[in-house]
Amino acid sequence: MADQISSLSSSLLTQGPALGRRTLLGGMGAGALALAAGSRAAQAEIMGLVVVGSDGWLYPIWDEVRRFEMAHFQTTTKLIIDAVNIMRKAGIEVAISLTPSKSRIYREFLPKDFAWTPDTDKRYALALETLTKGGVLVPDLASLFLAARKANPTTEYFFHTDTHWTPAGAELAAGEMSKQILAKMKLPASAAGGKKLGDYTKMIQAKNDLADQLPPAVKAKYTKEFYSIRKDEADASGAGLLEDDNADTELVGNSYTQPKYGYAPYLSKGLNRPVGLTWKVHQYGSYAILLEYFKSQAFKTTRPKLIVWDFEETDMEGPPDRKDFWGEHAMTTDQFLTSVSKAVG
Repeated sequence: MADQISSLSSSLLTQGPALGRRTLLGGMGAGALALAAGSRAAQAEIMGLVVVGSDGWLYPIWDEVRRFEMAHFQTTTKLIIDAVNIMRKAGIEVAISLTPSKSRIYREFLPKDFAWTPDTDKRYALALETLTKGGVLVPDLASLFLAARKANPTTEYFFHTDTHWTPAGAELAAGEMSKQILAKMKLPASAAGGKKLGDYTKMIQAKNDLADQLPPAVKAKYTKEFYSIRKDEADASGAGLLEDDNADTELVGNSYTQPKYGYAPYLSKGLNRPVGLTWKVHQYGSYAILLEYFKSQAFKTTRPKLIVWDFEETDMEGPPDRKDFWGEHAMTTDQFLTSVSKAVG
């Protein structure tokens, strides 16, 4: 057992944050994390896979700010452009929803040994520039979030002790995505219309994926977080389910898009049309999740007019063939593009 933990700790340190991402999301125990943290004694503010910031802020270690891998970035952005072009030629519009890293938006709470470099700091803007030049619609959500923080300093757009954005962050992103899509894409009007959302309801975050990975004595310092969300008025009756199944717009993404944050309903309201949702946890990868959607009954039943394809900022350095990012869901770029071509016809 000691040899296994030693090997695990060594792997975490040598293979970097991508392996850490898969290990944490796969449910690695807090005890193993504490032992892994011991090998990082020189970096006391990094405990296993959790970066411990100030004022109660925690960050995932794969929210990488210390190094930028340009070769992987170039492969990824080119692949996204190629995939979008394949889908557009098949009559399917695509917009990229690029979630800025939590470390970027709340950087002032990062520890000193987890600091941005000039290269990593330009990553988001470079992704926007590269994809936009390739003809891809990708709104600048990073600038939007930073501006919103200044305008609404009491609103939290990411959870303190969880990887994800809050519903306020999802609503902010959905509003900008809708605005850009309506302005730059010619979609026919939908007779069904968008979601009807009720008043804000106060909720409590029952699970915090970062705090839950800390040793018990440390975890005890962090409390559950409250948030507000506007619920879909049709949820109680189930009236919205049929509309979603026949939606001509699909949100395809990772756990940021899961229902409890409300991204799909907020998009539906903004676009004034039904929006379907296909999501899986992040370690599947945006490529495998897109292919899962193409295999689904929803795609076979209703060919989409628009796909909103979701990525995290650090995914720009994770092309589909990186097994250290995507594990068993990794595939070559040719396999992915061929699969997309066959799926859309």
